[in-house]
Amino acid sequence: MVFVTDHGPAFPRAKSTLYDAGTGIALIIRPPTRRAMAPRVYDELFSGVDLVPTLLDLLRLEVPADVEGVSHAPALLAPDTENAAVRDHVYTAKTYHDSFDPIRAIRTKEYSYIENYAPRPLLDLPWDIQESPAGMAVAPLVKAPRPQRELYDLRADPTETNNLLAGDDSTQGVAAIAADLAVRLHDWRQRTADVIPSDFAGSRIAERYTETYLRIHRKTPTGRSAIAADRGIDEHCS
Repeated sequence: MVFVTDHGPAFPRAKSTLYDAGTGIALIIRPPTRRAMAPRVYDELFSGVDLVPTLLDLLRLEVPADVEGVSHAPALLAPDTENAAVRDHVYTAKTYHDSFDPIRAIRTKEYSYIENYAPRPLLDLPWDIQESPAGMAVAPLVKAPRPQRELYDLRADPTETNNLLAGDDSTQGVAAIAADLAVRLHDWRQRTADVIPSDFAGSRIAERYTETYLRIHRKTPTGRSAIAADRGIDEHCS
């Protein structure tokens, strides 16, 4: 039995972001009873693509060669919970929500490195957040341009509020960490043939997706936030 949640609660800096609150999910696995596994908390990096190979491995089924991800079954079955981590980093990505907002990120246990590929405000608030009390409260505070790169020390700054690459205060050590993570992220994008549309093309795609969603669900946006003009979607209501 597997219990898993969707990404990101509907709050600013959570849903539709690549911060921890936007990418971290709940995951509970009850393995087959014949495996005689004791209950435990697995506090290691786990990517969504790891779920299928892990489940197949726990069921003693062969993992096809073309299945992405790595199995965490050996670590879960090991009696010693201090075994070496299966992963030392995970990748996350966002291209669309109800707007075109291309972002890619790499996360280790120590750092989160994010690249933003289109000029956007600090937060691109989705429709279900922008008119909520939380969305309206932060709207005046998130109009500033979003930086192209972000780096957070997750040990000292677990809520990811202090961008170490902001301003001229970044040290040589910080620059080296960012460079290493940037290379890893670039290599992953090359391996996966990750292509990001132009801002014009991506915005038109997002507009069509959103129009289709509204038509199918017979919904009309009741208003737009003050930052709507910067989101890559044309105004849909007056």
